[in-house]
Amino acid sequence: MELIDKNALSMELTNEVLNAYAKADFRFAHALNVFQGLIDKAPIVEERKHRHWEGGGAYYCSNCNVYAATDVFGGGLDITEQHYCYNCGAKMDGETE
Repeated sequence: MELIDKNALSMELTNEVLNAYAKADFRFAHALNVFQGLIDKAPIVEERKHRHWEGGGAYYCSNCNVYAATDVFGGGLDITEQHYCYNCGAKMDGETE
C-alpha cells in the first residue's frame, strides 16, 4: 500500500496551471471539484507507533503508560502474547531502552 499526502494532493489540484484550465473549460472545473470532494472524503491513515512494554511484574506501555491487559481471572497475560497496546494501538515491537 502506498500512502499519499492528502494536503499535498489538494495543493496540486489548486495550482495556477490547473486553475487556468478550469477557467477555460467548465467541465474541467467540475472534474476538479469532484476530485477535491473525493480527496476530502478519503479515510485518514495514521502511521503506527512502535513502542515496547516497560516495567517488571506489572508491564506498561512506553507510549501511553497504560498497564498491559490482564486475563479474566486477574492474572497478567504474558507480554509476548500482547503485540499491541489495547489503549493507544502502538505496536509492541520496539527495543527496550
